[in-house]
Amino acid sequence: MLSEIYCDKFYQKTIRFREGLNVVLGTPDADNSIGKSTLLLIVDYAFGGDTYARASDIVKNIGEHKIGFKFQFEDGEYAFLRAVPDSAKIWRCDSDYGPLDLIAKEQFTEWLSKKYELNLYQLSFRDAVGRYIRVYGKDNYDEKHPLNITSKEPNQKAKKALLKLFDGYKVLSDYEKVANEAKEECQTYKKAQENNFIVKIGKRQYEKNEKEVTNKKKEIEELTQKLDKGLLDIDTSASERAIELKRELTPQKRMRSKLHNKIALLDENLNYTFSETTESFEQLKQFFPSVNVKHLSEIETFHKKIATIFDAELQEERKRTQKQLDEVNKDIQLLENELSGLIKNPNLSTVVLQKYAETLTQIEKMQQENEAYRKRVLLDERNKTASKNLERVQKEQYGGVEATINSEMERINATLYSEKANPPILHLEGNSYEFFTQDDTGTGIAYKGLVVYDLAIASLTKLPILVHDSLILKQISDEAVENILARYMESGKQVIISLHKHDSYSKRTAEILEKQCVLHLAPNGRELFGRAWSRQET
Repeated sequence: MLSEIYCDKFYQKTIRFREGLNVVLGTPDADNSIGKSTLLLIVDYAFGGDTYARASDIVKNIGEHKIGFKFQFEDGEYAFLRAVPDSAKIWRCDSDYGPLDLIAKEQFTEWLSKKYELNLYQLSFRDAVGRYIRVYGKDNYDEKHPLNITSKEPNQKAKKALLKLFDGYKVLSDYEKVANEAKEECQTYKKAQENNFIVKIGKRQYEKNEKEVTNKKKEIEELTQKLDKGLLDIDTSASERAIELKRELTPQKRMRSKLHNKIALLDENLNYTFSETTESFEQLKQFFPSVNVKHLSEIETFHKKIATIFDAELQEERKRTQKQLDEVNKDIQLLENELSGLIKNPNLSTVVLQKYAETLTQIEKMQQENEAYRKRVLLDERNKTASKNLERVQKEQYGGVEATINSEMERINATLYSEKANPPILHLEGNSYEFFTQDDTGTGIAYKGLVVYDLAIASLTKLPILVHDSLILKQISDEAVENILARYMESGKQVIISLHKHDSYSKRTAEILEKQCVLHLAPNGRELFGRAWSRQET
């Protein structure tokens, strides 16, 4: 826990903290500018925050200074110094705040995360703790958006931070990765088709190609028969064997040609290297000022992306094809060696061979078109499936957290009022969320809901600390405040609040505030820094 804050510029140099509830108490007159919120910002500073060091009025009126703070854990007490405004400098110190060594802020917050056993998947210490240190100046006390660390943070990011705090993001993250990869591959492939890097056909053309390929293969069979009859000047005694060998050679040579073409195409794709073309495009622009260099760069980028999708497949296919070609060459060599001794003058029809080559080219073109179509269908299906799976897991993970939080808020809320009162409700749906109290939109009820939410989070997670400024608590009814103080003390977590004394509070409330007070602040020299610069004496 945070055990101490020290600054030689404070009117009370050392402020000691305890487990449970700690109160920074103002005057009954609710004086401002005495340092209540400032001290809470310093608490945030001790936990790795930066808002305090960015407060221009602090630097202007106090100047450069250092904040000392100590943390107490089972293995002892640890002391640190942190500079203002240079918040990146944190010193490990001895017990008297003598600097020992300088550490980075990230190193410090990682150390805190380990000490508080808050090492959760993809959740930084600040992203967890900073949300629940709610102080004027931090922009995180919106009673309608308690999940957000600032008003500008996207709701989806705030929801993820909550899920991480409940240690439920690992499963969702795996599904997000799959869905994002599937979406990117699908978009890249479609963009490549739009830029004519890959052929694009529809279902009707696909079905037409399938039928046409069947017909063309029949033509190949007919041509093969003609090739088999193209033997001339064969010795009579060897003619029967020569014809048999020729028939065996024809499909083997056809296969060899096909495999050569296939390997050449694979090599062309595998060996293609990309170079930086921005300079070339700029030179091109000197001759053609109207050329769209951005579009040319986009085309080059998409060509690179689509190449990565097929690279592994091309490598494996190249190996298989080469092995098949080696076997075919071996068979052809054996057949040709035998045939060379039998045939004096083999003479095949040039017309038949040309027709054969043209038909084979047509088949390959249609097969490539259909393969591109099947690839796009496969990517579309994968994208849809991954998206549906992600949506399902999101509902499961967020739904579970929502139900747990709402149940705990209902339990806590029931202890705050003598009569039944509606609890706050959290709905985590889609990319956003809702937080409200049914049938009650009053300011006091809204801020009470914010406090109840924080108490529920502290109860359900490893969150080590809650900090609530008086601007939150002063909106809430006196009855609820009294019971909230009791919930703070029963939370099992360190809680630091600021509050004004108030004549309307019950005797029990006043006793709790005095008993748990760690610092009294008041005007005329008892401000945090001994003076209020907004009311400086002349």
